[in-house]
Amino acid sequence: MGVGHNREVLKGVIPLHFTVSSAQVLHDAREYIRFGLDFFIRRKDHPYLLGLVTNDTCNLACRHCRVANQGQGNMPFQQIQRHLETFYASGARFLYLEGGESYLWRDGDRRLQDIIDFANGLGYLRVHLYTNGTFPLTAQPDFTWVSIDGLAESYRKIRGIPLENVLRNVRNCRQRWGITFVVNTINQYEIKPFLQFIQQEFPQIQVMFFFHTPYYGLDELLLSRKQKESAIAMLLACKDQRLPVLNSQAGLQAMWSGDYPHPTRLFWVVDIEGQYPCCRAFNQPEVCRECGYSTCAEIMLMRGLNPEALLTMLRSL
Repeated sequence: MGVGHNREVLKGVIPLHFTVSSAQVLHDAREYIRFGLDFFIRRKDHPYLLGLVTNDTCNLACRHCRVANQGQGNMPFQQIQRHLETFYASGARFLYLEGGESYLWRDGDRRLQDIIDFANGLGYLRVHLYTNGTFPLTAQPDFTWVSIDGLAESYRKIRGIPLENVLRNVRNCRQRWGITFVVNTINQYEIKPFLQFIQQEFPQIQVMFFFHTPYYGLDELLLSRKQKESAIAMLLACKDQRLPVLNSQAGLQAMWSGDYPHPTRLFWVVDIEGQYPCCRAFNQPEVCRECGYSTCAEIMLMRGLNPEALLTMLRSL
């Protein structure tokens, strides 16, 4: 049971001048030390990160997505609680909430913030949220990732709505947030103009670049090897020009070579139907070969104490 469930007990054993928030700081410090020892030194192979698919419901019909609105609906809050408790007990300390569109999740009068609060109460060190950004960003995770895959025309082709619908919400965001951009054959030539736009409009915001992954079989959005090489070369050049690319140089090079340990059991994905190490396509080698999930490369490089990858992950905590 995490600190959040022990706060009344803590009041009885901690001196009055020692606040509960200080106890939380001590708890987090201990957990970060434990994480560091297990992850970097002892190299224990247990779950560290949990991706929780709260719902498949979505208000968009994006060209690259086939998991939304498939009839799975919303995961009940009690089931979410059980998953969070089970994986916390197994060692997971970092939670990623995803959908569908996470802001559409509900169970009776429960809303997204209730999941975040429960995870915080258990003792998860960081809760990240993935969203398409079409709803006001009112939830309070530790970090929000907003999917923006291009400038106006490309964005509309991919997601079917005006980009301004999302920009309006992120301009009003008062929490820590960043952008995920999935490179595909529609937006591959907009990398630099997009970064220049973000640097001008949102000077403190970084962009994590992923690459289209053919979860459903090879398709027209998948970059060829030559196209992927060109995209990575452009991203490396943009980093040299101090444009806001969050990916590390080593991580981008690993995405090209595939030279990093994957698949992995260090992070798991849970949806209403089951549990999967690494991703929901765990037993599909062809998907793994074309994996575009850059964060996986960054995390595995971080475990090897690559300084660039360490800095990249610290920036997104």
